[in-house]
Amino acid sequence: MEEESRGTPRDAREAGDRVLPPRALVVEDEFVVLMDLNGQLESLGCEVVGTAQDAESAIELALSLRPDLVLMDLGLGGPDGVGAIRAIVAQTQARVIAVTAYGQEQARRAKEAGACRVLTKPVGEAQLAEAISQLIGGGIAKQGETQQMQDRARRQQ
Repeated sequence: MEEESRGTPRDAREAGDRVLPPRALVVEDEFVVLMDLNGQLESLGCEVVGTAQDAESAIELALSLRPDLVLMDLGLGGPDGVGAIRAIVAQTQARVIAVTAYGQEQARRAKEAGACRVLTKPVGEAQLAEAISQLIGGGIAKQGETQQMQDRARRQQ
């Protein structure tokens, strides 16, 4: 019963033969970086369902929107992204990709909190495509779509 309250994993939801695009929440306190990440996700075929600029809003949106993927800046003002990762992973089935401009200690803390991957800023589209395809591999995106996502990213660089 608890699984139902946490939401159905996106991998299990397909519309007929069509696989649904990954639904993403982007958490970043720098507006320009936020818009860049949104654009990259959309060009990779993801549906950006929400954005947040602080940890508290990120947790609230993750609980209400139930995204498949959360891109989380670790250097948020106020409570940091690590605490938000811990809360989101504990209460949802979202996969979290942490994004940081800081060093290995911050990356280690993010992984301990439940982040699946940690990317270093500035995040390139090919790097983002690779991280997403590794997380959703045969689930949300079928093998051919995963390759298409990576090819699109390479062409746009």
